Amino acid sequence: MNDLIHCVANPVLGKELRVRMRSKKTPWIITLYLAALGIVIFSILFMQAANKNSYYSSNGKIIFVILSVMQYALIILATPGLTAGAISGERERQTLPLLLTTNLSGVQIILGKWLSSLSFMILLVLSSIPLYSMVLLFGGTSPGQFIKIFAVYLITMLAIGAVGLCISTIMKRTGAATVTTYLLVFAFSGLIFLISGLLYDSMQKDLLQIASQTGAAVHPISTHPLYGWLQLLNCINPFNVITVVFLNQNGLFSQQSPENPFWGFIVFYGIITIVALAVAVLFIRRKA
Repeated sequence: MNDLIHCVANPVLGKELRVRMRSKKTPWIITLYLAALGIVIFSILFMQAANKNSYYSSNGKIIFVILSVMQYALIILATPGLTAGAISGERERQTLPLLLTTNLSGVQIILGKWLSSLSFMILLVLSSIPLYSMVLLFGGTSPGQFIKIFAVYLITMLAIGAVGLCISTIMKRTGAATVTTYLLVFAFSGLIFLISGLLYDSMQKDLLQIASQTGAAVHPISTHPLYGWLQLLNCINPFNVITVVFLNQNGLFSQQSPENPFWGFIVFYGIITIVALAVAVLFIRRKA
């Protein structure tokens, strides 16, 4: 039991949380963030209700989607900056060697820095739940979609945060680590989108060519031999997941149902999270 408590208790996480959460800026940032989201929601409601005598559930769905996309954009833009300096900042302040001389293992240090760096972002997202609850009352969305969206939020934060922490462990300067993390995140997303689009276009041309040669009707794209690879790319494509989970529509480059890419997205980015954290643990003492 004592060993279990020792593994769970993380002095790095406790210290970082106390410093971050006791700051006078924290409640003000949360208040301003929720106020900004609230202003957006009520502005949309006001514009939709102007010169109308009735309200439709589709209006609530529009608000829900806008709110979800805004928060997802915030996560992608802010998370690299929060985690990319976690270890490199300690190295620049020359406190990393002192941290490594303690009884804390590399796993405890990495997990503590990782969770503490993401704690404020997680708090911001969780604090928006009352706004989502208000939007749910207007209709047009389901609790299941609400849960899926927050699962996408969480796994995206964890994966990007782990990658940022890994790069922060390998690189010596915070500025270089931050820029590299942003480049990796946006390059990966853009490359997956580009490859998916090119593959989809190539498959469509193949099916049209076969149909013109045989005189038969054009077969569905799901009959193409490369369709499985396209499905795999769609599962890890953030733009596709936004379309399917947030908008509750078919994927960008296939006729897949809205449920298909969700679990693939969760599993893939969960694996990225574990691998990035493992690499960070491996390099933290080597790069000290």
